[in-house]
Amino acid sequence: MFGERLDPRVLADAMTIAKACEVFVAVGSTLQVQPAASLAGVAAEHGARLIVVNAEPTPYDELADEIVREPIGTALPRLLAGLAAG
Repeated sequence: MFGERLDPRVLADAMTIAKACEVFVAVGSTLQVQPAASLAGVAAEHGARLIVVNAEPTPYDELADEIVREPIGTALPRLLAGLAAG
């Protein structure tokens, strides 16, 4: 839940995955609530392609390889098809 402390083991696992992923897609998030928001930056800093799908600008837009400002319902199918195609 929003405002609740994250389980440290879950956060550590998420950090490990973010460091190893090839693509990180942040969908419908302002990327302002820490520590979860920092996962986008961690992924980008470790070479992941960062895609931000959000109606408004986020603090991580400057790190993003792609920024999508369209409704999630149309953006996600298009992005997933593109990722699947390579």
